[in-house]
Amino acid sequence: MGLLRRRSVIAILALTAIVSTWPLTPTVGAAAPELPSRLSDKTFWQLITDLSEPGGSFRSDNFLSNENAFQTVIPDLKSTLPAGGVYLGVGPEQNFTYIVALRPKLAFIVDIRRGNLLEQLLYKAFFELSSSRAEFLSRLFARKRPTDVPANAPPDVLFSALDSTAPSEDLFRENLQAARDKLVKDHKFVLSEEDLKGIEYVYSAFFRGGVELNYSYSPNGVSGFGGGFPSYRELMSETDGQGENRSYLATEENFRALRE
Repeated sequence: MGLLRRRSVIAILALTAIVSTWPLTPTVGAAAPELPSRLSDKTFWQLITDLSEPGGSFRSDNFLSNENAFQTVIPDLKSTLPAGGVYLGVGPEQNFTYIVALRPKLAFIVDIRRGNLLEQLLYKAFFELSSSRAEFLSRLFARKRPTDVPANAPPDVLFSALDSTAPSEDLFRENLQAARDKLVKDHKFVLSEEDLKGIEYVYSAFFRGGVELNYSYSPNGVSGFGGGFPSYRELMSETDGQGENRSYLATEENFRALRE
């Protein structure tokens, strides 16, 4: 994993290995090309189309990270890495915490599962549609948005407020359609019917699993993995080993940085 910091543009790919033809590697005697400050929707989708391999079958869905100590490397990374550059990460939501902490100019999230690509696209849509952490969590778990939570509330307060409301099938359908419209109509990403069903499958896990969703959860009830994995609630409340919670939901500032 390579990590550098600054404002991020996230390109999401589903692949087992990258053979890059994108001209980011400098030639001998030539100045390194400038990293783009943004990718157009067309370029974003072209990268996904050109570099992604066909999907496959896997023992787990990997909706969430299965590690609860991934923040402990952040203080060292922040103190040793130069400014500006590219982040390369793998897997689901832990990348958002690294991106917020390190502020790369460009970020790639790669994974062998196409399901992870679809999950990241669902996140992308919900980030763009949500102006605050409370609004985002309301969408992600299809529950009524907490209205009496202070803007500077820690994640556990947000989750407690969310616990007081029941998941809503109507909100699930409404949010799912809004995410599809954002991706297909607004961004014009060419998602197949199978991809759209895959996004619904991912969303159903968050809807039914709630904030206790963890790595071993399976919407069809068949997992093959034991317990002991951290829940979404726990992952968002972890610290960097020095007492600071650096998750992308730790503060409104972190969420806004990721959303941007």
